[in-house]
Amino acid sequence: MVAVFLVAFSLLAPTTSRADDLLSSIVQTKTITLSYQKDVFPFSYFEDNKPQGYSIDICHRLVDLLKQELHLSTLKIKWVPVTTATQFLTIKNKSIGMGCIPTIGTVERQKIVTFSEPYFFSDTRFVSRKEDDISDINQLNGHTVMVKSGTVFVKHIQQANIQHQLSLNIDLGTDNMTAFSELESGKLPAIVSSDVLILAQMALSGHPQAFSMSDDALSPRLPIAIPMQKGNPEFTELVNHSLKQLMQSKEFSALYSKWFLQPIMPEGITLNLPLSPELQQSIASAKHYSY
Repeated sequence: MVAVFLVAFSLLAPTTSRADDLLSSIVQTKTITLSYQKDVFPFSYFEDNKPQGYSIDICHRLVDLLKQELHLSTLKIKWVPVTTATQFLTIKNKSIGMGCIPTIGTVERQKIVTFSEPYFFSDTRFVSRKEDDISDINQLNGHTVMVKSGTVFVKHIQQANIQHQLSLNIDLGTDNMTAFSELESGKLPAIVSSDVLILAQMALSGHPQAFSMSDDALSPRLPIAIPMQKGNPEFTELVNHSLKQLMQSKEFSALYSKWFLQPIMPEGITLNLPLSPELQQSIASAKHYSY
């Protein structure tokens, strides 16, 4: 049914009143606007004068599938850099079609954007310098911890602060790389972020053995997905259909392996992160993921 709809839509999109505004715009301009971030390696970063990363590769493949399904001779990508502070604003004001950044889907955020099928799952932890010997969150009592502003990690550390009756000074940062540099120099005792971003920053430092990620998680594993404009159900269905198709293919296995199981070039670092049980279950399920 999806295939039949798409063929019909590709012929009627410019004139039909039922068509999504976003799909109509894509068909008419043969252009889709995507966002990227510069500091969320290995998902989205800027190198060799272009956006790169796992999320970027996912979006490139989705654009190829959209082009095929909509029978377009060409579909150009307009890349727009965003920050954590502007990622939702640019989608809400419709300057971005969808975000190619590691965005954690939550019920609260669903009020602002629509999320695709998840393509990764991660939990929230903290990282410290191994020489500081901080093995438990209670040892951070009375200290300052850095967490990136506008992320779900802020809520998670605030909840942990209350639950463990700590007296944390929660400092809000704006850049992952700058924050890790301050941790490395000893200016900060700990940074709160997702496990995968922490592992990536540790690897990028060149001496990951100097750091220690907490054993205990501050959240369950949460879905990372593509944020899209609300009010475009046909576009959402098309993206979800294409993403599910991609994730159930051998191509996705190769793509995932490229970023999480093999050396990432030119850095040559390996994260050694196999598919999580949650992602395996989501891929295998015939149903759409429920947020």
